[in-house]
Amino acid sequence: MDSLLTALASDTPRLVGLTIAVAAAVVAMVAYSRRRRSSAQSGMNRRNIAVPRAATYRDTPTIRVPDSQRIGRLRKLVRLAPGEHVDVLESPAGAPIVTPPRFRITLHKVFRLDDGSIAAHIAVQFGGAAVSCGPLVEETGFNEFVLPRAARDEPRNCVFHYQQHGDSFDFMRIKLRSLDMDADIAEIDVLQMSEHWPAM
Repeated sequence: MDSLLTALASDTPRLVGLTIAVAAAVVAMVAYSRRRRSSAQSGMNRRNIAVPRAATYRDTPTIRVPDSQRIGRLRKLVRLAPGEHVDVLESPAGAPIVTPPRFRITLHKVFRLDDGSIAAHIAVQFGGAAVSCGPLVEETGFNEFVLPRAARDEPRNCVFHYQQHGDSFDFMRIKLRSLDMDADIAEIDVLQMSEHWPAM
């Protein structure tokens, strides 16, 4: 009997450790089962929980910049007779004469199309770059276009150019606003924009 008590007394620390370990395991299992049950219940009732949605703007992309960006915007209404031209952007002072114009619009003629609508034949010089046009505009040569009068579907009947390079963006749009067939004069709406933002 004494040897049994002595063995039991010597094993007391082991028994206490085993009891603590079993108690900790039971507490951990209870906590885990409660957490799992609450997450399953919230998953079943997820439709009833109102989740705020992030604001989304689909009109224009947002560009975050660390410093203020520089935007140059120019809009002109020019009236041209056949054979006349306008330099929308002047060449920099001191530039050689042989450089192509930065942005020149030349009116060749105004005329009436087969369907009775009116149009203008224009040529565009944009620093040597090729410009594009909408599907209602007829391209007759390199940067030469038969431009119908702008209607409600503006992107389809205009001449445009855009280019992004490095930390800048250039955009240009030309549309025919009106024609005076009696005076042989075209009124052309020109928009030119350049934007520069600091490198991030």
